[in-house]
Amino acid sequence: LIWHPEIGDEISNRVNPTQVSVLVDTGGLTPPALRDTYIWLPTVEQMLLQIEVRQAILFHAGLEMSEHSYCYKTVIQSKVGSVEAAAYSFRESVGKALHDLLLVEQGTNVH
Repeated sequence: LIWHPEIGDEISNRVNPTQVSVLVDTGGLTPPALRDTYIWLPTVEQMLLQIEVRQAILFHAGLEMSEHSYCYKTVIQSKVGSVEAAAYSFRESVGKALHDLLLVEQGTNVH
């Protein structure tokens, strides 16, 4: 996915990825310079839109709890197959599933 920087995007500095902030001023940086400096953190809604654009559906998204695991699980179904991902946050789970969907669409082995 190509990031087209907009005011209000959630971003993380590439040098210190744990530092998350919201883009409120470009500081005169061009879009390519912003992409070189920051990592874009898309919202769940933005990722779901990407899933829809690819004519896939969010088949399942929810919390999975057992005595051995605690995670969010996401299942996406598309015409090229089904992908499943799990992570400690819902946003990360959807992101991993979208990543795997993009790989499946390219014909790349997911695992």
